[in-house]
Amino acid sequence: MKRLIWLEWALLLAALAAFTITEQYRPYVTVGLGLLAASFGLRWLRTGKFVPRSGLELSAILFIASAALATWIAVDRPTAMLQMARILAAAALFYAIVSLERAWLPWLAAGLVAAAAFLALYWPLQHDFAAETAKFAFITNLGLWLNAHFPALPGPSIHANVAAGTLALALPFDLALAWQAWQAGRKPLALLAAAAGLLIAAGLLMTSSRGAWVGLAGMLGLALMAWLQRRRFATSKRQAFFWGLSAIAGLGLAAALAATGWLERLLGQLPDPTGSMTGRTHLWLQGLPLIRDYLFTGSGLMGFRILFGIYGLLIHSPYQDHLHNTYLEVWLEQGLLGFIGFALGALVIAGWAWKVLARRQISIWGWAGLAALAVAGLHGIFDVVFYVTRTLPLIGLVGGFAWWLLEQGQGQPEAKPTLRTVKSSSTVCLLKLAAAGALLLLALIFHRPLLSAFYANLGALSQTRTEMTALGVDNFDNPTLDEIRQRSDLGQAEAYFHQALRWNPANLTALQRLSAIALSRGQPDQALAWMQTAWEAGSREEITRLLLGDALAALGQTQSAAETVRGLTWAEGRLMFQAWYRYERQGDLDRAALAWQAVLALNPHNQQALDWLAAHP
Repeated sequence: MKRLIWLEWALLLAALAAFTITEQYRPYVTVGLGLLAASFGLRWLRTGKFVPRSGLELSAILFIASAALATWIAVDRPTAMLQMARILAAAALFYAIVSLERAWLPWLAAGLVAAAAFLALYWPLQHDFAAETAKFAFITNLGLWLNAHFPALPGPSIHANVAAGTLALALPFDLALAWQAWQAGRKPLALLAAAAGLLIAAGLLMTSSRGAWVGLAGMLGLALMAWLQRRRFATSKRQAFFWGLSAIAGLGLAAALAATGWLERLLGQLPDPTGSMTGRTHLWLQGLPLIRDYLFTGSGLMGFRILFGIYGLLIHSPYQDHLHNTYLEVWLEQGLLGFIGFALGALVIAGWAWKVLARRQISIWGWAGLAALAVAGLHGIFDVVFYVTRTLPLIGLVGGFAWWLLEQGQGQPEAKPTLRTVKSSSTVCLLKLAAAGALLLLALIFHRPLLSAFYANLGALSQTRTEMTALGVDNFDNPTLDEIRQRSDLGQAEAYFHQALRWNPANLTALQRLSAIALSRGQPDQALAWMQTAWEAGSREEITRLLLGDALAALGQTQSAAETVRGLTWAEGRLMFQAWYRYERQGDLDRAALAWQAVLALNPHNQQALDWLAAHP
């Protein structure tokens, strides 16, 4: 049996290596999928269970199924297939750890800590602090000193936030190793683990990843609260009161930080392609309309960089690599089912924590896994560290450790149900039935907007696949998006949008997409009609204002166009770009002049507009 375990893990590690060493789909990724399937099969043969019951099965089915759909509809399908392979690897790794004997856990934890310690050395020595400075001057100076006194290590470049996420994830396991060794009287091993922890912490500091720092600090705060609750609020009622009050206080603090702007000050702002800076909360708000466009199906795995610029901001070029929020990114890429699966998984794991908080003895490895998940979860509020990167399978690793929170009582005879447990079970069933009934009633009441959103989602998918197939992943000017819309058959997408408007005349996705298509085809009057409908329905978001401004400028209402878009990030630059991209390039000099006049209405001192109009009287 031990030979099977060794072979199972050898195959699993080889598959993980195939998925990790590349950022693009390669033929060996297919080989890795075969190795992953073989490893999964060996575990099934060894344990006699396809998957052991962990409580996460429904969550995994929803998440993996939605990821498969998101792979099929993805703009860049090869890259999406690599992402799908990593998701499958995370699931396989989780069940591999759940199926192990407890004696293997310290060795796995030691392997993770050793890898993190190597990364803590590798990243600062591989990183060029002169070319890419840190967010704090003292870290940059220290990095420059390291670059000057130590040779640069060869190897692939790793993004600072990706390295930081992995290092922060390993620290709870290092603490568990040190504590276990100290308790067992193995002081040299405890000191070695402590030294590794200091090295990992130093590497984490050098990354200057404030999101990872916040995640680690938040995890330590939660650990302190858990210790306090177990000592002072041990009964079930007190436990509920303590965590309920803590949740309300935490949400209030987060809302206050966001409202006052302190959240942006703590985490810093993000550079964008214009050279300016944008806040995380502003980026999240910009991403919400795109989530609405692909509400049910998602937009496809690994397509954010392209789709956000073209459909989310109307700038016709790539923008940010991701939304800097894991939860929003999952909903955007995998749709409603993916987000529900993700949320259900989080609730199940929270349930594990809730159960064991009342126990006297708790597995130290379960605590380490739970703490690592807390670090990743908090970090994920501000960055997408694991979901879109090569380190995604690590979530399966730490999730498997977290499952060991439930190890007490495993294999013990099931207690006979008492009258109290029967009543409790009946109450839970009644609550589930009531919730299902409430959802059905809501679906019946709101069936028109739901059907409208569904058809708009289908239209957005059809439009995206048609346009992105013609445009290509890396091409943005030959042919242009306008030229593609003029010569491509978007009839299916438009039919879906019109069907959405029949169910809800104010469906914003359908109105905006139809307006954008009409502008590309030289039909500003039709585009204006769509956007006036949206405006009268109360929409004042950025996309509506930009499209309405484009239509007004094309129809000669340049002053109204300028007032409509005034204050938006892309207002002036977009009108300047449209003057060339949409009009001058296609020989429509009259509308190019109108676009330049709208630019001057926004900024009378714009020299490019003055020069162009002087050259084209």
